[in-house]
Amino acid sequence: MVMVLCSSTHPIDPAGYPLHKLTIMKIQKIFPGIVFIVLATICIQACSKTDPNDNPPVAAILSDTVTIQADGFSPATITIAKGTKLTWKNIDTQTHSVSSDDGTSFNSGNISANGMYSFTFTSNGSLPYRCSLHPGETGIVQVVTR
Repeated sequence: MVMVLCSSTHPIDPAGYPLHKLTIMKIQKIFPGIVFIVLATICIQACSKTDPNDNPPVAAILSDTVTIQADGFSPATITIAKGTKLTWKNIDTQTHSVSSDDGTSFNSGNISANGMYSFTFTSNGSLPYRCSLHPGETGIVQVVTR
């Protein structure tokens, strides 16, 4: 490459442009692309950050009903949105119950065959429960914010 010094003491390329101006022109051409990539990366990272304590999305909540059978509650663990009215349906021939493990949150009393019990959950949290007539039958209600 042949370089010539112009009167301003900057090297020039053979086409007659000073090299520092060529460098500036190249930077000006690629600068918008660099800015776009940086901003897109920041946005993607900000939108994809998850907190391990985050609740599952409410869209993942498929049901607000739990069935009771001789072998227990189905599903055994259910996730619902805060404010949801959850219903337990006894589809067994035996009487069952639904009682929170803390003894105060909810208690259905006896639910006869084909009977139902409903409770509206107004606080977030994980609430274990059981059938007081059949202590091996247990479940968990996970209440999350919408």
